[in-house]
Amino acid sequence: MLTSSTIIPGHPTNAQDQSGTPMLRVRIRKESWSSKLARHPVWFAGLVGLLALVFRVTGVERANDVFIDEVTYADLARQLAAGQVPSTSGSPFFLHPPGSYALNALVIRILGLDGHPMDLALQLRWFNAFLGVATVVVCFMLVRRLVGLGPATVAGIILASDPFVLRMDGRLMMETPTGLAVLSGWLLVLLLLKRERTHTRLRLETAAGLVFGLAIVMKDMTAIFTVVPLLAGVLWRRTVPPLTALRIVGCSVVPYLIYLSLITAGGLLPQFLEQKSVGVLRMAGVVQMTGFNAVPGVGLLDRLMVLLGRFGTSYVLLGLSIVAGVLAAASPLVERRIIGLFSLITGLVGVYSVFFGAAEEQFGYCVVLAALVSTPVATVMVVTWRPRLRGAVTAVVILMTGLGLFLGVQARSVVDDGLVRARAFMTTELPPSAIVGLTSVTGEFALLPHEGWEVLPSLQSLHDRNAEYVLTQGRQLGEGYGYASPAFLDWLEKNAQPVFTFSGPTSGNTVVWKLDRDKLDAAVAGGMTLPPVTGGYP
Repeated sequence: MLTSSTIIPGHPTNAQDQSGTPMLRVRIRKESWSSKLARHPVWFAGLVGLLALVFRVTGVERANDVFIDEVTYADLARQLAAGQVPSTSGSPFFLHPPGSYALNALVIRILGLDGHPMDLALQLRWFNAFLGVATVVVCFMLVRRLVGLGPATVAGIILASDPFVLRMDGRLMMETPTGLAVLSGWLLVLLLLKRERTHTRLRLETAAGLVFGLAIVMKDMTAIFTVVPLLAGVLWRRTVPPLTALRIVGCSVVPYLIYLSLITAGGLLPQFLEQKSVGVLRMAGVVQMTGFNAVPGVGLLDRLMVLLGRFGTSYVLLGLSIVAGVLAAASPLVERRIIGLFSLITGLVGVYSVFFGAAEEQFGYCVVLAALVSTPVATVMVVTWRPRLRGAVTAVVILMTGLGLFLGVQARSVVDDGLVRARAFMTTELPPSAIVGLTSVTGEFALLPHEGWEVLPSLQSLHDRNAEYVLTQGRQLGEGYGYASPAFLDWLEKNAQPVFTFSGPTSGNTVVWKLDRDKLDAAVAGGMTLPPVTGGYP
């Protein structure tokens, strides 16, 4: 701390001026920059937000290969922007509520965006990235309220650079706006818990409920991360007053009730109930349609080991959500207890989905967010209980932060846009009349409609349609996620000529193959048709 001194006349002191008047020498402290910043946490929030922005806008259109969900979501948003009921394959789409699509539709209308769904998804990625920045700032504000400025800054830096979160925020995924709404709702809950029963508290309860409602109308399983912890807080050491929980939950159902009333008014309630029942069964794991548990022979543990070098710190956070949640829920402070319940319940849902439910990677997004608001609380509590652990805890935090920054830089530096490059090659280098067979679900949604391109995932279909080229994505087909079988890819490697190849971490080798008609005709004539594994294609 810098200091200076001045002399004030008229006070007894050993120092005197020339006239003999006693002088008082007083030390005046000049604040350091760090002290000034500590009194203005908005500066820290801004710096953390700036770090998050740099990570998210870097490589926004090239760091992640196109994912089937974001193409679908872009098309649904385009339909809403045009005033249509969101539909897929000619049927209204009710698997997820329309909150995130409506938000993207608003962006489309304001900015005048247009184009093929894949191009639209790439444009909307920018908006999703900015929502991810806001999520980091809200996380900082939550943790600061719970345990102070230092832990909040560390949590913000880790979230800003977390490689798994970056992948989700770098794509057009509904988890990003949903996660922002979830954390914003919990921040409002923390603001109201310590207030007396006033009009301000009532307004905060209403706001928290409506924000939770927005999260639910974006992804309805989010009710487990919002409503369930609130109700659990009523039972656990009276963390949340019953009337407060009732008012918040009551407000949280309003957006969804409006959604249901619009569906009912349009005569679409039967279709909604049918699709929603399938969705509930999928989430519970009774019906396995997507995710690791739906694909025989694809081991989740093996896949995690392969991705450890890319998402190692993210896996640590996923694992900490339950442990940190238990510790935080044991706190004597109500704010920490409710966040502990949020983290504990969210982590338990994540564990269930991995072992029994639809083990899709996007389910981990809210788990990471929950871990990043509860782990600082648990860490501070542990250091308070056992001060001798402070050095070890500090070392682990520094290691985790540094490794997370390294993996974040690695994640945004990689070039992983194989499908975009393959489309550019096929549209510019192949003859306009070329018949191209597509073999994966992502290829179908991202590239169609296009003259001469169609899903042809078997040797028989390639033969019947006189196809000249085939597009494959190695990891999807090799792990059984595409329409074509793994044996189909093996046959192409031995009997076709690759004319375009791109290797990336998401899809492996994305390859455009030139078919040898003689070899294809001979294989089909010999009875080798290699039928598809799914999709009902010949």
